Amino acid sequence: MGPSKELTDALFIEKVMRARRTPPERKFLAGARLYEYMRSIAMTAIRNENPNATPEEHRKMFQRRLKINRMMEEQSLPPSGEPL
Repeated sequence: MGPSKELTDALFIEKVMRARRTPPERKFLAGARLYEYMRSIAMTAIRNENPNATPEEHRKMFQRRLKINRMMEEQSLPPSGEPL
């Protein structure tokens, strides 16, 4: 049996209140760290999928993936890997 609705609601409210107390500069840095983390995971996957490609080719593949995701977001399509 999972946590009660009251507990999950209380935890969510606490999380929201903590986020509201977070200074803008920390939020900005958290976004940058999240992007860098996502980029490192994506680049690892690209290198594993394309072991014979050069670092420049890996970078271009990453940029292409970003462009595709941006286009999909603009068209309100689900991100790659999710069902249509």
